[in-house]
Amino acid sequence: MQNILEQVAPQGSFIWRDLKWINRAPEVQVEPCIDGTPDGTLLSVPLTPESFLGVAIIPEDSASGGRYCSGFALARTDTAGFRHLPCPTSQPIVKGRQCDRCLARDEFAPIHRVHMGARMTEAALAYVNLEHYLYIATFPDGTSKVGTASAHSNPRRLDEQAVAFATFVARADDGRIVRVLEDLVSRESNLTQFKRASTKYRAWIDPLPADQLKSEHYMAVESATWALEDAGLEGFEPLQDRWQPSAAMSRAYASLRADDRLPLAGYESLAAGSHGFFVTGGAGKFLTAHCGDPEASFLVNTADLANRACALFDGLTPPASFQTSLF
Repeated sequence: MQNILEQVAPQGSFIWRDLKWINRAPEVQVEPCIDGTPDGTLLSVPLTPESFLGVAIIPEDSASGGRYCSGFALARTDTAGFRHLPCPTSQPIVKGRQCDRCLARDEFAPIHRVHMGARMTEAALAYVNLEHYLYIATFPDGTSKVGTASAHSNPRRLDEQAVAFATFVARADDGRIVRVLEDLVSRESNLTQFKRASTKYRAWIDPLPADQLKSEHYMAVESATWALEDAGLEGFEPLQDRWQPSAAMSRAYASLRADDRLPLAGYESLAAGSHGFFVTGGAGKFLTAHCGDPEASFLVNTADLANRACALFDGLTPPASFQTSLF
């Protein structure tokens, strides 16, 4: 049983940075530690089906434990997009994701305010000038949000949202227009633009019936469509394009289907202790996993690990709800 992270943590410790979806499959992004200090290198590890993943949280009261600044994004000059750079001082943090210095350097954050006149570099404006999409996403608890995706981040943006259903409702000429539309739909249809990972996780563990979820989604899409039709704005065209989950998400979405539903058990927070399991796929920041029996699957919230100091772990840790069945 080889830990899939061994290849990127030669000294056994690392900073868990994020769970990303690349080519519609999950990958872990980590920063290796050398002598207990983040080394400034961001590495990605594809989570292939049935790979073993084991992590132990390094306590915050130890010399190398705690959370570390996530770094900052700079706009690329060779193409429209961004590249991520690690924090140059490996700064420990107690809140948020970035230290003050990296937050000030970040060129991606102002994009969310570009339609309000936020200052952008020429390279960042090249990304803003891409075609953008407006979507409506509904989560397993029946709540919906409105969001945006660029031509470069579609469908990855929705892959990373852990939605139950999603529909693209507009194609905008650029990132300014799409954010005007986002604010409009949010206001007129009473839809949020943000949903916490912890709330999404609880929704996936205890979802509404599939028919009710579909109904809630269709009503949110219809409301957004009416708002766009009545807006009298230019620079976009209406859409009705459904987002579809990828094969790597199949176990997660089996927990939502109407017929032969396969529920997923909850798993304790990863923010402390040691954790090990076999990964089968996921949705957004969540991984579907098991400890040897694929029929006894559970859902793991990796958002709890973001920017935390970790060490390799080589044991299996079934959820508490499964423990009694082992004896």
